[in-house]
Amino acid sequence: MIDQEDEIARRERDTTKLFPRSPDRSTMKAYLVGGGIASLAAAAFLIRDGHLHGHNITIFEELDRLGGSLDASGSADKGYILRGGRMFEEHYRCTFDLFSSIPTLDGSQTVSQEILQWNEVVRTASKARLVRNGQAIDRPPFGLAERHILALERLAIEPETLLAATCIQDHFEASFFETNFWLMWCTTFAFQPWHSAVEFKRYLLRFVHMIDGFNELKGIMRTVFNQQDSLVRPLKAWLDEHGVRCVLDATVKRSMSGPVRRSR
Repeated sequence: MIDQEDEIARRERDTTKLFPRSPDRSTMKAYLVGGGIASLAAAAFLIRDGHLHGHNITIFEELDRLGGSLDASGSADKGYILRGGRMFEEHYRCTFDLFSSIPTLDGSQTVSQEILQWNEVVRTASKARLVRNGQAIDRPPFGLAERHILALERLAIEPETLLAATCIQDHFEASFFETNFWLMWCTTFAFQPWHSAVEFKRYLLRFVHMIDGFNELKGIMRTVFNQQDSLVRPLKAWLDEHGVRCVLDATVKRSMSGPVRRSR
């Protein structure tokens, strides 16, 4: 685990020194389509690092709430719906950098501080990574034969140009898809055998440092609450304070001859 105090100090720097104000951007406007975490983060970076005025930024969202797949809704009486979440680990530099500037809803600390402190106390270590035939398997072995490992290594170093038109199952024999490794990998990252081999390779390279402990989910970091409440709501509150305009229930269309327009 990274040193918490050093990491927070590094992220909470004086942004005006790293991003000096350049040309006047008081009249520059930005329009972001979709109200998911990508657009919300883009708006925050435009304000913090790009020095745009918040009131010149507009976010269009088709649904009646922001958050994209991180949205959460419901009540104790009717139940809750949470469509998805994003897995954290300590090398999510852009995420932690952004949220080092965003206060929690109660204003007691930054969102990054909250996440780092929480994961010092509650560290992920799954005791039942897999369940087979109703029985929990503690720290399941990957079940990879030498030929499977060689195929993974070959795929990892293969140039993407040679993988472009292939899918995952083109590079592995059928027995690979019966291993515990594949079952854990595909359920963690939502892969299917017919998915892109390029995308599979990218995930291998991105998370290779987490292979040791993958069968216990070691190194995975969590937010205190669901990600709608821990990430989206604090970020939305910060954007509101800076005057960003969010238009819900909106559909964005482009005509053949004109600019983007909005219809309700």
